[in-house]
Amino acid sequence: MKLKPQFREFEVRGVDEEKKTVELSFSSEDPYERYWGVEILDHSSKSVNMERLSNAAPLLFNHNRDEVIGVVESASIVGKRGVAIVRFGNSAKAKEVFSDVVDGIMKNVSVGYQIDEMKLESEKDGVETYRVTNWQPFEISIVSIPADNTVGVGRSTEDLEESNVKILNPKKEVKKMTEEEKRELQLKAQNEERTRVREISAIAKKHKMDEVGDTSISDGTTVDDFRTLVLEKIGAAKPVQSKSTEIGMSEKEIEGYSFARALKAAVSGDWSGASAEKSASDKVAKMLGKESRGFYVPHEILKREINTTGGATIVDTTAGGASFIDILRNKLVVAKLGGQVLSGLSGNVAIPKQTGSATAYWIAEGSDTTASDLTLGMLQLSPKTVSAKSAYTRQMLLQGNPSIEALVMNDLAGSIALAIDAASIAGTGANGQPKGILNTTGIGSVSCTTDLGGLTYSSVVDLETPIATGNADVDNMNYIAGAVVVGKLKKKAIESGSPEKVLSNGEVNGYKITRSNQVPANTMLFGDFSQHITALWGGLDIMIDQYTNADSGGVVIRAFQSVDTGVRYAQAFSATTDIDQ
Repeated sequence: MKLKPQFREFEVRGVDEEKKTVELSFSSEDPYERYWGVEILDHSSKSVNMERLSNAAPLLFNHNRDEVIGVVESASIVGKRGVAIVRFGNSAKAKEVFSDVVDGIMKNVSVGYQIDEMKLESEKDGVETYRVTNWQPFEISIVSIPADNTVGVGRSTEDLEESNVKILNPKKEVKKMTEEEKRELQLKAQNEERTRVREISAIAKKHKMDEVGDTSISDGTTVDDFRTLVLEKIGAAKPVQSKSTEIGMSEKEIEGYSFARALKAAVSGDWSGASAEKSASDKVAKMLGKESRGFYVPHEILKREINTTGGATIVDTTAGGASFIDILRNKLVVAKLGGQVLSGLSGNVAIPKQTGSATAYWIAEGSDTTASDLTLGMLQLSPKTVSAKSAYTRQMLLQGNPSIEALVMNDLAGSIALAIDAASIAGTGANGQPKGILNTTGIGSVSCTTDLGGLTYSSVVDLETPIATGNADVDNMNYIAGAVVVGKLKKKAIESGSPEKVLSNGEVNGYKITRSNQVPANTMLFGDFSQHITALWGGLDIMIDQYTNADSGGVVIRAFQSVDTGVRYAQAFSATTDIDQ
């Protein structure tokens, strides 16, 4: 094979302004696309001839032999890389280029080398890979524009003579590429390199690792390898582990805890009869690192079954009772539709989510499949505070009736659930609110304004399409809408003149529909609600307000709960938000 000198590109590594020297890496064993195949430079001591580069080789500008701007002071092979130190001269051009290198304007380096021997290592899809087993670097250049990776700087320069390259294990029949095939291969390599550089730069910019990104681009690091490197550096390779805020109460302590007693003490201000409840609150405060507004209810108590025993029954409960967490979960509409609820958390939480899927390929015998791994991201959740309130008479709370406990728990759970549901569906993600499904980037969108008469059976069915297109359709999907929209669906005929309505027997388009006024009036939502997460932090913070209803002798109980919501897979939802009211 006849080949002209080859060139590879790297970037400046370290600059010593006082000595006017630059440390750089000029070669590696990374595969390089050439017009004649893929080239791998072997870096064993027998393969690299360092004689010319180690003997005061010139440092050039743009590979121009008439513009010598310095000298190669030292060069060696370290591991699988060639490294060198170059020193700039005192000519006007040398000083100009060195100044630009120091300022980061000129940072591209190119090395020229001659290939003498190589062997065919493999062949795949008609592309041959050669390992160069005898090669000689002869000059290093500072270049203003990096060379085309597939052809090399100076390939068209007339004064660079071709040399005979010995193929140690030639094929019996060497396939010659046509000019069109060469151009296609060059274009493919260029596009792949641009994509690699663009993706690495975007990831580096997002995580403020520009310097790491520049080095990885210069070293030929793949996008997947760079993504792994970033995850290792920011410590996000694994989800954040979050401990429960349980304070370690024994079964006896849990059984003996009285929420009603704590309420009575908070109203009266005398905790002498509720020392156990006060101690539990203090332990939660210490764990959370902040004082309560009134008193904390530990997570163990929120999980404990609530029963009404003795006295007049205010709230009927089923045998065995239900916990505050159960009551809250049962009152959350999104949770009823399959949404997941995580409780008792402490600290920010990162939940893995799939952002891309692996692809299957048909392959011929002896061929390798195309790499297409699934990609993962993180759903980051952090505490936001929601507050709910219920009003009671002061005398009722001071009675200490055990039934009061169930009454208050039900009221507070219901109020908190309403607020969480509203945020889960339409939260803005700003001003302390979680980000709801409707404001999550990536969910499907259907417009009703394009259908005559607004909401039609066609537009309802269209809500299913983006989810199916994103391969997120499952059997347990649901529609959810407010009362006005549900009423419209009950009256709307599937088609003109048909007695069949869009909503019939509790179903729309073969799926269940749930009515909730937490959905904005002009909106209908559809999807797999198991992809929604509601996260609850810490215990319940209870504050007694004896002033708002003081004239009537009433007491307002305010509950504060830290919560966040998020969507693991945006493609699992779609919505229409412009239904004519």
